[in-house]
Amino acid sequence: MTAPPFFTEPFRLRTWKETAYSLISLPAGVIWFSVLLTLLVVSVSTFFLLGIPLLVGTLMLAGVGARVERFHSRFFLAQPIPDRPQRTYDWSKWRDWLKPLVDLGAWREILYLMLLFPFGLVLFLVAVIGWSVAVSLFTAPIWYFAIPEDKRGDFLWPDNKFDNPFEWVLTLGGGLLLLLLTPWIIRGVVSAHKAVMRGLLGPTRRELEKASERLAEQRDLAVSTASGDRQQIERDLHDGAQARLVSLAVDLGRARRRLEEGGSTDEAAELVRVAHEDAKQALVEIRDLARGIHPAVLTDRGLDAALSSLAARSPVPVSLATEIGERPPEAVEAAAYFVVSEALANVARHSGAERAAVSVARAGGILVVEVRDDGQGGASANGGSGLTGLEERVGALGGTLVVESPPGGPTSITAVIPCE
Repeated sequence: MTAPPFFTEPFRLRTWKETAYSLISLPAGVIWFSVLLTLLVVSVSTFFLLGIPLLVGTLMLAGVGARVERFHSRFFLAQPIPDRPQRTYDWSKWRDWLKPLVDLGAWREILYLMLLFPFGLVLFLVAVIGWSVAVSLFTAPIWYFAIPEDKRGDFLWPDNKFDNPFEWVLTLGGGLLLLLLTPWIIRGVVSAHKAVMRGLLGPTRRELEKASERLAEQRDLAVSTASGDRQQIERDLHDGAQARLVSLAVDLGRARRRLEEGGSTDEAAELVRVAHEDAKQALVEIRDLARGIHPAVLTDRGLDAALSSLAARSPVPVSLATEIGERPPEAVEAAAYFVVSEALANVARHSGAERAAVSVARAGGILVVEVRDDGQGGASANGGSGLTGLEERVGALGGTLVVESPPGGPTSITAVIPCE
């Protein structure tokens, strides 16, 4: 038979996690209130000078604080709060500098961090007063006998004495009752605070709807890309390896008939030689096709080695710079590989370039792939070109592909792919 929760609550880990959160909320609230209030005042007072960049930086800093508070909510309060859908900005465009200023979710995060100061003060006082008074009452008799009579000062009862059983029972009983009640008092205050956290730090319904729409678009892009890849493989097999294998079978059949009918061995040998060349060419085409589906070196040795192999096979000299670090997920590696592969193929076929440069760098949860050439320019992701397929492949992973190719060149293709 287990004891009722009322009596076991002071010994549960949840109680002490909530107490720890109550204690750290006040210093965290003081820090965020001071920092954000200072930045907001300075941003508003210098709005036409440094105000906009400083205000944008304040909103980004509040996003960091919100992520910390979501971690606290998950770790201390057993309340996971989903992150807001991440927005990407092109900081080279001045219009994108204004987008964070109208992001209501970012302002809600600032509001929560500012309110954390008064909320944290309440949580701190409830936890400290509740536990300190409860422990003081429950252990008062111990201190009464441990402290010499002339040094007790004003104790709990008149004349600094426990003169009758009523005083003993009231002191010990009150301390014990408060020890049992304090976890529930803290829980009630924390529950109210958790509701505020969910309301201000969680994603809104509109944000969830937009995220759902983006996921649906990515899913459709993934299906479209897979279908396009399958059709391309079918065309390559039909026009290449399959045709050569048919020719190989015909030549071998003719050579066999010559030998069975006692015909010229020279003619039969020539047919076998042609068939042998067709077989070798078919093997080359099948190997190239397999490499186009997913090169073995990419799986075995990673993106760096696979891109080195691409650069070595390119008819146009290519300089390669990679800073990848930890291997990205397989789908991200494949997308990055095909971006470089298609871009270098276009450089060789259409650009008239003399040199190309490939750079791949991973910064946190983002992989940035850039391919540049000194060709004649004019490349476009519109019109059903290979770049359109790359745009869909990268978009299926939540990334973006930017093509800059003015007439006369140079051409730059940049893919930004999330790694998480």
